[in-house]
Amino acid sequence: MTVRISQRTGQEGDRSCAETRLPKTVPGENTTAFSPIHRLADAASEGLAILYQGRIIEANSPLLSCIGTDLQNFPSLENILPEALKVLPDNHYHSGILVTLQERALPVQFRLTPLRQKDKDCIALAITFPTTTSVTTNLPSRDDVTDLCSKEEFEQHLEEFFANGTGQHSAGILLYVNINRFRAINERYGTRIANGVLSAIGQRIRTFLTKECVVARLGGDEFGIFCPFPYEHPTQATRWAQITRDIFHTSFPVNGHRIHITASIGCCLIPFDTYRFETACHYAELALNEARRLQSSDWISFNPVMQADIQHHCEMEHDLRRALETDQFFLEFQPLICLKTNRVECVEALLRWQHPVRGVIAPNEFIPVAEDCNLIVPIGRWVLLEACSQASRLPPHIRVAINISAVQFAHDDMYAAVIQTLFQTGLAAERLELELTESIFLDAVQRNLETMGKIRSLGIKIVMDDFGIGFSSLNYLRSFPFDRIKIDRSFIRDMLNDQRAQSIVSAIMTLGHAMSMEVIAEGVETAAQLDMLRHTSCTTAQGFLMGRPAALADLSAYPGMTDTAITSSKSVKISRDHLS
Repeated sequence: MTVRISQRTGQEGDRSCAETRLPKTVPGENTTAFSPIHRLADAASEGLAILYQGRIIEANSPLLSCIGTDLQNFPSLENILPEALKVLPDNHYHSGILVTLQERALPVQFRLTPLRQKDKDCIALAITFPTTTSVTTNLPSRDDVTDLCSKEEFEQHLEEFFANGTGQHSAGILLYVNINRFRAINERYGTRIANGVLSAIGQRIRTFLTKECVVARLGGDEFGIFCPFPYEHPTQATRWAQITRDIFHTSFPVNGHRIHITASIGCCLIPFDTYRFETACHYAELALNEARRLQSSDWISFNPVMQADIQHHCEMEHDLRRALETDQFFLEFQPLICLKTNRVECVEALLRWQHPVRGVIAPNEFIPVAEDCNLIVPIGRWVLLEACSQASRLPPHIRVAINISAVQFAHDDMYAAVIQTLFQTGLAAERLELELTESIFLDAVQRNLETMGKIRSLGIKIVMDDFGIGFSSLNYLRSFPFDRIKIDRSFIRDMLNDQRAQSIVSAIMTLGHAMSMEVIAEGVETAAQLDMLRHTSCTTAQGFLMGRPAALADLSAYPGMTDTAITSSKSVKISRDHLS
């Protein structure tokens, strides 16, 4: 029987065909018996195979090793060398691209030769690899700085390990390691010293790890380490993790400098956590991220909770995007009371999310997710516009305070956003306050200070929130003339029973008065706390005792809120241009 293998090369009906006379397989026929594997030259430099009915029924060791599989799972010719289906078995060499299971593309020369075997019409396939390509070890060069494996070589070693199965004698620990603050080393000492650090780490790895371990510099300051151990003794994984920790937690001399380093380490146990290559890499990465987050000085092992957290994070990110599109956010306002007049002088806008399934979600649950995926910028702009729009209908002596995320401040043009919002809502600049925490100073300090100065020059008040809990609060007060400071609620909560907390509150009051800054006490929940504050120089208080967060219309009964009528109105919709 003649099987015609065709390929479209032009318009419909225009075909070029290669005819290959191949017999039809008889059902139940044992095709593997046509030509035993020992008749193929395993020692040959060429890849050799026998085809019957268009599929590989025999292959020698060089070809199997190159493709990365065994005979039983050998892929179809169409997937690894499609050019072979387009030529006649004429014993002439042709050019083609051989694609391995690791998705490496190798330029090769191949030839097809008719072969009569056991009274069957077969085809012999011979593949000649380039002289620069090693069939069994076609791996990229090693890392120049550390003399460790490259990332590609490391991944191929792991793939080969997993391809051999995870049975009784296949177990190991996969560790991902990231040097902490390596960027600071590079910026302080320069690339030459930084590379010296990496080179020294490479030497320590070769000294303390055995040759059975596979180690690579995956890129930058990240390393991958795989250490096998007997399946019956998974506790040996702890030994390898301890050694890895000791390698990366050290100090050593580099070109006259004494460099101290630490590292974050995440690990995954094979096959106890997983028996799949991609999954093991993913789990080790999750564990490394957790080690970074915790700033742990020890290694962190993968825990299924990490995967659940990632799933929850992804779902919440998706829901947040949907919330922006379908107006699921709303604002509540909490009054700030002047202690001299007992009247409302400011309201703080507080973001809420009405989830269609979960109900109202607290901001401390979704704001970190919004910051991670940079949705905080459009969400923050919505809050700014909505709060100012509602505040514009309040009596002219009442201000509105809005919390600004440090991530939003860093990634948005806050000066332009504020000007645009005031223009759209008509709110006077002196009625707007922006509350910032000291985390805004952690990066790009000078740029942020300049932006804050420009915003303040418009007449907008700048408030330092959560004052007293940071490490550098006093220094920031010296760097920037805040209009108001808010004492963190933890001091107000403890000042009745803790003399030190009371002393801190009193000191902050004195400091604020000396620097001509208004001091606000937040978190006031009891009459005793309020009474103590009235005997200080505190001017404004906020807390559940003064009023809980509520819709603006529900605050109309508070003193100072009734100078003009307050009516509820539909929320402002953000245009697509405003979100961009």
